[in-house]
Amino acid sequence: MSNPLRIAAVFAAICFSGSAAAIDYQVHGYAAQGFVLSRHNDFFGDSTDGSFDYYEAGINAAVQVQPNLTFAAQAAIRDAGISDDGSLRLDYAVADYRLVSEASIQAGLRAGKVKNALGFYNETRDVVFTRPSILLPSVYSDNQNQRSLIFTSPGAQVYGGTVIGVHELSFTGTLNAERDVRKSDERLLVSLTVPFDLRIGDSWNVQIMDSIDGGKWQLAYSRFSGQFRLSTAPEIDLVGRFDVDLNVFSARYNAERFTVTAEYVLVDNDNRLTFMGAPFLHQRVAADSGYLQAEYRVRSDWTLMARMDGFYSDRHDRSGHDFAAANPGVDRRSRFSHDFTVGVNWRPGEHWGFWAEHHWINGTATLQPLENPPPVRDQRWSMLMLMAGYKF
Repeated sequence: MSNPLRIAAVFAAICFSGSAAAIDYQVHGYAAQGFVLSRHNDFFGDSTDGSFDYYEAGINAAVQVQPNLTFAAQAAIRDAGISDDGSLRLDYAVADYRLVSEASIQAGLRAGKVKNALGFYNETRDVVFTRPSILLPSVYSDNQNQRSLIFTSPGAQVYGGTVIGVHELSFTGTLNAERDVRKSDERLLVSLTVPFDLRIGDSWNVQIMDSIDGGKWQLAYSRFSGQFRLSTAPEIDLVGRFDVDLNVFSARYNAERFTVTAEYVLVDNDNRLTFMGAPFLHQRVAADSGYLQAEYRVRSDWTLMARMDGFYSDRHDRSGHDFAAANPGVDRRSRFSHDFTVGVNWRPGEHWGFWAEHHWINGTATLQPLENPPPVRDQRWSMLMLMAGYKF
């Protein structure tokens, strides 16, 4: 049994060992089916012919066994073309112990497979009802398979908050344990012709947020730091170490009818490879991405959304010309992506939601190469995304 499953089993045993009268629990679930129709390039399946290869579903439960102790877990499936394989996973499983719970100050500890606080949407990216759109901005790398890498991780988390005047300050700090990368994910991150194993070393992330005037303004800074370790058979002796640092700057303004959100992320990678014990590659990569998004609530059940989004594999070479010149045969268009999106969301009732959005995109950096083997990809492409969801 894997470590997360052991955690879930222990949680269940503890929860149901008490008296039924003492247990306060909630069970919720969701399911959503998507459709993607694109021009020129494929996204989440064979979308140039129309793809239903995009769906997600999950069921979660929270059990409060004591006033200051809660257990929560979620099992989920997600299929998103080559980016996710639809296999059943334990999304999260946590024990949450509230150390302090007063009107002006909160503090606690979580342990298990915890959600990582990163930007505004990482902790709520699993359910379409809690996202601003079907597809998250490029800051969250929805099509680069980073959901399973940074959404949750086994580890321990400390959190707290306090109110000072009109400021509601909160802090979350997480230390994640070393873990293996799923085989289905490895092929999306590393392209090698020999067998290899990829692990994520100890990682950590922190988030500081200030919610001002009852949430009218929200400002946040998040940082994630981790290390990937690659190894091969001793007779090949190819060893890799890839250090990753993300700094996310977030700002949001909430009014009665509209919300404006902006986020910007700096990504620094330090990649090292050795072959037969000798240095083989040392590469530093400085990427960045950001977006500006507006949501307008026409009525309580209708919301319009517009977003400008940009991603660059190298913030010092935004056009990709330098990279293409140094790497003959590489398409410079794969080094950037500009995405303009408009969308609409209709929620006719408590349980149902319907989303539609159209993307106009320049550049191919956010495409999966395995779905779009070169040189087929086109620089300018577009796609229509639809989704229907149900929750209880």
